[in-house]
Parts: sequence; C-alpha cells; structure tokens
Amino acid sequence: MGDFYLGIDVGTTNVKAGLFDGDLRPVAEARAEYKTSFPRGGWAEQNAEDWWESTRIALRRLVTSCDVPATSIKGLCVSSQAPSVAAVDERGVPLRPALIWMDRRSEPECDRIRRQIGESRVSRITGNRVDPYFAVGKLLWLKDAEPSVLARTRWILQANGYINFRLTGVASIDQVHASLFGLYDVRRRAWSRDLCRKLGVEMALLPPIHPPAAIVGRVTEAAAEKTGLAAGTPVCAGNVDASAAALEAGVLGKGDALEATGTSTVLMIGCDTIPTSSHLVSMGHAFSDHALLIGPISSTGAALKWYRDTLGQDECSTALNGKTDPYAVMSQEAEAVDPGALIFLPYLSGERAPIWDSDARGVFFGLHMQTSKGCLIRSIMEGAAFALRHNIEEASSDGFPIAELKSVGGGAESRFWLQIKASVLGIPIVTYKNASSGILGDAALAATGEGETEKLARILRSHLIRGERFEPDPRAHARYDKLYRIYRNIYAHTKGDFKDLAAI
Repeated sequence: MGDFYLGIDVGTTNVKAGLFDGDLRPVAEARAEYKTSFPRGGWAEQNAEDWWESTRIALRRLVTSCDVPATSIKGLCVSSQAPSVAAVDERGVPLRPALIWMDRRSEPECDRIRRQIGESRVSRITGNRVDPYFAVGKLLWLKDAEPSVLARTRWILQANGYINFRLTGVASIDQVHASLFGLYDVRRRAWSRDLCRKLGVEMALLPPIHPPAAIVGRVTEAAAEKTGLAAGTPVCAGNVDASAAALEAGVLGKGDALEATGTSTVLMIGCDTIPTSSHLVSMGHAFSDHALLIGPISSTGAALKWYRDTLGQDECSTALNGKTDPYAVMSQEAEAVDPGALIFLPYLSGERAPIWDSDARGVFFGLHMQTSKGCLIRSIMEGAAFALRHNIEEASSDGFPIAELKSVGGGAESRFWLQIKASVLGIPIVTYKNASSGILGDAALAATGEGETEKLARILRSHLIRGERFEPDPRAHARYDKLYRIYRNIYAHTKGDFKDLAAI
C-alpha cells in the first residue's frame, strides 16, 4: 500500500489532522474544535486537555475514515498556535489552563524585563522585542501570581509540545517555537543562561530544543490505544502553525511573502539570515538555515466571528434556514455597500504587530443613521486589510518590500475579502488550490526528515497549484489610500485614551 505521513495542527479554534501518501497527496482529513476562555480583559486561556481530547478525536475520525492501516503511517509532525505557556507536572498533567498567544496580562512583568535587562539587550539575544505576546512574560506572571503552581511544575510546554508529550511521554520544544519564547539565543540556538539567571527562571523547566524534523520520540502503547495510531510511530519535534503554512507555500528566501488569515492574520516574509526589526517579529523557519520576518495581527477572523456571535443573529438564522455558511451571508451583505462606508480598528484583543499595544481596543468610526449591518461587516474586512498594510509598510521600511503576496487559511476562501486586500495593499494576491494551512508542511517534514532541506523544498514546490490571482482595483485603491490615512490617525489620536480607559 505504500507509506503515509500525518500532519496535525493545533490551532486557536480547532485541531486539524491530515493524512498524505508518500507523494504528499491528500488522503483524508478530520477536525475537532475546542473553546477559548477569557476570564478577564486581556486574558486568554485554553485547557491543554482540550487540545489532547480534540487531537484524539480528530485522529480517531481520520483513521476510521480511510482504508490506510495505522502501521502504514511512517511518521507524524505537529504544528500549533504560538507561543503558549502550559505548565504540567512530571506525568504531563496540566496544573492550570494554558496562557495562549492572545493573552496580554503580563505587561507588568514585561516592564520588569525592560528595567532589569533592557529592551536592546533582549533583542540582541533573542532577535525580538519585549512584549506579553512572547512566552517569557507569561511564565514570569505565573511565577509572580501563582508560585504554588510553578513549584509543582516540571515542564513549560507549547501546544504542540503538549501533544508530543501525550503521544510519546517525552518533553520537547522545536526551534521555531523556541524562537518565540523570549529566552532563546537565536545565534547559539540554545536557551540563554544569562537571561534565565537574571530573570530567575529555572532552566530545568525548559524542554530540550530540537530541529523541527528531528524525531523526539515514538507513539506509546497508551497513546496508540486512545488515538488509533500504531505504537512506535515516529513523532517529529514540530513547528509553529505559521511557519508550517509558510513552508508548504514555498516561502523560503528573501522576496517570498505570505499572509495566513484564520482567527488572526500573520504576515510571513522569507529571510536568508536572521532579520532584525523594531516592530515585527523574527521567527525561526522549518529550514534551520532560513528565518521568517512575521507581522502577527491579533483579531481579524476573530473580529468577524465576534460579529457573527453578537450582532449576526439574522445572518446566522438565514444561513441555518438556507443551509449555508453564515459567513457567506455576511459577505453578501458587505458586498452590497460601497468601500469605506465605515472605518474599523480591529484591536478587539489589543494588538501585536506593528503597534504592540495591550490596551488598544476595537473602534467603529463614522457611524451614522444610514449605517447598515453590511457597513459593519465590510469595515471589519477592510480594517483587517488596513492592519495588514500597516505591517507590510513596516516590512518595507526594514528592507523587505513585497511585490506579490500569497494567501492561505480560512480567509483565502473569501474571494470578496481577497479583492479588498489586493485593493487596500495595492499589490496582487495569489491563492493556491491545494493549500492546507500547514498540515501538508507538517507531513512533508515527517516524510523527509532532518537534514533533507533541498529535497523538501523541491517536493513542496512541485505540489503547489496556483489558484486565482487578485489584482488591485485602481479606483478602490485610490479611495482606500485616503481611508488608510484616517485609519492610522484614529489610533494615533486615541492611543492615550485607550491607556486611560484600561486604567479605569
């Protein structure tokens, strides 16, 4: 029957598992969802057990939906949202809900890092700024706020690291996740003893670091029984979801660029060397000799979901009665109104790149008596595109101009939204028919193994099937240019007010 490989992605809203044959052609796919908890403003948590339960369910569905024997699956690789802080004991039992990338509670801890060490020194070691987005601030919050939990903690794991632990019983972290921790020396490719010592972090809490394709363990008998996998199946160290998506879309060297829109939007730009940027993020690549410059935007698809769940009852009801997707109904309403009827700041969870402001919040600007639901929906889509443009401008100022942008993820399924993005950005956007938002990249890592960089690149490039190309509409672009300036000014004028509001 041949060999098969498994890619698993633990995203912000669900687990997706995909099975591919030896030529990396898709065979079967399955998903399972879980919830995010928001206990307080700026806090975002998930239960690590939910990650495992959804992974187990997705794998069971996948294994039973096809005729491939589990013993024919010769390897698997897990990618995930990043970064997270999942505190577990010696047996891998979670000691509290995991703090996910969206969580912004650690501003005080980040201020302490800036005072004790200095932003410039942290940047020289880690390649990145100090911000609650990175895992180190979350870990220090745990140390300050819940010392009894930290005292019982054996490992601090990432989402994919937790799944790997449940599959193999081995604690690990891949180089890409490590690059977003805030304690990783990017040039030495090791945990920074200096940063750990100065911040009072026990290095024993940090798992061993491995290249993404390295085998860290094998599926145990207990995990095999729960998932339907075969005991002994090799498990790779893994990857960040954005990096896996970039890998399968062929984002390698300088000039390659991709945006992936799901719950959030991430701009990814290929780099031949470790990039430096004041406002964007330096992240590892699945290929150890490459890197990525990324612009992570917090609430794009999440803003549309917020609308659907709070204001979109009519759209949901219409979709339910017509057995269609509520997002398709929302898109129809948005298409019926003119561009720029309203301006939206998509900062529902604060914002990461490029403003890095935990206190920022969402704003509808320009409401009037004729404002319709379609205006609100379209402005959310346009606001996400404005945020993407802001990041692309920062990348250009860092020496990484973008002439064409690839697009993947759930957002790439909306032709209307893609056209808005092309017109806002003023550059073409290209889609791919067989993009899988990362699980193909994961399976490819499992199939080729460590040290097979050129082979992997060749395989993935041969699998890319270009879809549609969206050119900017000149008239819409001219209008969006004017609106974008207002978009930027709104935040500049209200930045202090956001801080005052947060204090109250």
